[in-house]
Amino acid sequence: MYKSLTISDSLIGGLCREIDYIRQRYKNVSISLTISKDKSLRKRLLDEIFNLQNRREELIKISSSFYEYRETSISICFLYELCKRPLEI
Repeated sequence: MYKSLTISDSLIGGLCREIDYIRQRYKNVSISLTISKDKSLRKRLLDEIFNLQNRREELIKISSSFYEYRETSISICFLYELCKRPLEI
């Protein structure tokens, strides 16, 4: 039992770190997008924003599945809350 708990905590922790990375990367790319004047760079930045938004949606679905299964777990509740936060500040 302890081993599966450690693995699941590690999984949830990894997903929490990933959503935090997505939020930080989104912020940096958005800033770069507002500054950039190069069309090619702007297209790549918009593509990256699109990919970050898609990955966030995937993480929302994953966290929702976990939340429906074990809504009493504080780590799952934390992941769910992190995923539901907007990317923009």
